[in-house]
Amino acid sequence: MTLASILSLSASSTGRAATLARRLRAAQHPPPEVGQPATSLGCLDGFLDRLVDLPLAEWLAIGESVVADRDRLPVRQRAWDELEAKLLSDRFGLAVWRVRDAVDTAAHIASRELHDWSRAERGTFAAAHGAAEAAALALLARDALSTETYHALTAPFASCLVVAGST
Repeated sequence: MTLASILSLSASSTGRAATLARRLRAAQHPPPEVGQPATSLGCLDGFLDRLVDLPLAEWLAIGESVVADRDRLPVRQRAWDELEAKLLSDRFGLAVWRVRDAVDTAAHIASRELHDWSRAERGTFAAAHGAAEAAALALLARDALSTETYHALTAPFASCLVVAGST
């Protein structure tokens, strides 16, 4: 399955990336004049393909590690703030929405494996979903981010990045 096959626009959603997408649309920025380098898009496409194939058990394991790593929360928040500023200032526009929607689609595919979710499973899955959105958006804006910010946002999904060839 490719990025192109899972992209579609969603009318509503919650979360940091969805809020950012609404801000971008409200600002009515035109798309960037120069597109992303092909290598960045290839890495992003590979990452999203890997997410689609990621079993639910791995999503939950990643979510557990994100939840357990409370000490890095301020670092991740600063990294998110930098990413959000870059996405707004560099006017990534609709690309942000499409990437976020592709992550939502991958998460939905994984979530179909379980019908009766415990409270803990819902929480860890939500943490993994948020981390996946942050990682995908960091890949989208990779050239505009500091190395520290990029690694803070992509660290929870490092195994997917290795498979995607984008570490």
